[in-house]
Amino acid sequence: MSASIGGRGTATSSPVDDRRRQILTRLDQDGRVEVGVLAVDLGVTEETIRRDLRVLELDGRLRRAHGGAVRVDLDPGQDSGVSGALAAQALTVVDPGSAVFLGAGSACEALAAGLATTAGTVIVTASVPVALAAAAAEESAVVHLVGGTADGRGVLTGAWAREQLAGLRLDVAVVEALGVSADGRLLHASPEEAAVVASAVELASTTILLGDPATFGADGLAASVPAARLDVAVVYQGVDEPTLDALLATGVRVETVGADA
Repeated sequence: MSASIGGRGTATSSPVDDRRRQILTRLDQDGRVEVGVLAVDLGVTEETIRRDLRVLELDGRLRRAHGGAVRVDLDPGQDSGVSGALAAQALTVVDPGSAVFLGAGSACEALAAGLATTAGTVIVTASVPVALAAAAAEESAVVHLVGGTADGRGVLTGAWAREQLAGLRLDVAVVEALGVSADGRLLHASPEEAAVVASAVELASTTILLGDPATFGADGLAASVPAARLDVAVVYQGVDEPTLDALLATGVRVETVGADA
């Protein structure tokens, strides 16, 4: 499978498009590109290259990997491609200009990059990686990072985070989870993270769950909200079957994405 450009809309000659074409051309030739090498060769910062790779991944042209990116056909099982597919589907559900809470996780990071280019969108998050992904976008949306105590993944939790959330108006909450408990509640890595998710979902008019096979089914420590509270769950093909069955048993609408979905 080629990573070549063509096939989508009319080509332009902007410096950004030209640079991204060069990235895809190198992918065609070598199968992999490195952030540092591209930054030097193309005369831009590494952050600019990372932003290009994120956008191209959302467009299905490549898969981000450690230190760079690979062609989609060379690494079909990577999380980055899954994250991009989940984010792309979620983007079809979120109206432009919405106030959106994003939880922690790679799919939420990918969604942040996509939402950040949507005019009028306000992103609220307690995840430092999600905030950085949104801020790196070429046309950044307004991003609010609620404060608190950071865990090992850069997720800010605690009473301060919940208090800041309580004063906000949210249209949509998009969250990830590790599983579904026996009583049908979403599971997370810690009670602190579960509490922040519960606060955001309580405030939002619409709630979306993103299910990544790499994490959904890992089983979590703490429960947040009933899965029945979700409006839709977007899961990637291949998620853990018992976990998917537990989710379906709650009655939530499940949309499956993936190559053979």
